[in-house]
Amino acid sequence: MYSDKISQCRKRKRMFKELWDAITENSSKDLKEFKEELGIENDEDLGVSLHSFSDLLQHGKKWARGQ
Repeated sequence: MYSDKISQCRKRKRMFKELWDAITENSSKDLKEFKEELGIENDEDLGVSLHSFSDLLQHGKKWARGQ
């Protein structure tokens, strides 16, 4: 279930990036100021790394019940 949530987070992050790039493609505004104006915070702004959460997964290992 944790692995599924990490995958969903990656997909949503990618979708946001694609939309953000399309919206701001021809914008003359400073993108950082524009994000602040809209109240958008991303992982990097908050110092969070999705990679650090995916490192918690034990690839190829299954946990026994109760662990």
